[in-house]
Amino acid sequence: MRNVASERSNAVSTQLGRMTPWPRQAVANDRSLFAPSDGRFAPAPPARPARARPLGGVVPYVGHCILPVKANGLVRLPAFVRRNVNNDGPSIFLGLHATLPCLVGSSVQWWQQLTMACDDHRFDGEPAPREIPAPPPTSRRLFGFCEEFWRPNEFVKLPGWARAVAGIAHAALFVGMGETFEIWSLEDALKSNDPNLVALAHSATKLQ
Repeated sequence: MRNVASERSNAVSTQLGRMTPWPRQAVANDRSLFAPSDGRFAPAPPARPARARPLGGVVPYVGHCILPVKANGLVRLPAFVRRNVNNDGPSIFLGLHATLPCLVGSSVQWWQQLTMACDDHRFDGEPAPREIPAPPPTSRRLFGFCEEFWRPNEFVKLPGWARAVAGIAHAALFVGMGETFEIWSLEDALKSNDPNLVALAHSATKLQ
């Protein structure tokens, strides 16, 4: 006498063995309730590549103005600097410009990128040796004359070295440079060899 239950079990096992395991790869001729093959629904567009985020902040530093500097070095940051401080990042860095007699300021991300650039410059594209050479002299000027301002509200106090080296006395010219901003002594800006800087200084003097 045949075992009916056993035969049914074997038949089910054979049928399952013939079935394609899930999930299976899609075939070009497959039809779907959500994507019919007649092309009525266009495929989803490819995702847009994410734009590189500026290192200086959410928005570029754009604008120029003259602001008074108190005897202790206290100066109010202009609006085009404050909006990056308030919206993105807890601090800004101010340092001495690498070649010009002024201060340069930006976010910590920009200064980190500058650090990597100085490190790459030391090796000139060659693999790093076992004994790392001394940093270039520009690093001493950039990072030695540098100070962090943690979450400045509206004012920062320019350190004594900043006012002495950059010659900033009673007034400072702020100039937006995109990812960075510069702080000039008004007297040096007016005597500069750069006609654009001189024009900005004269413009800021008239707007004051």
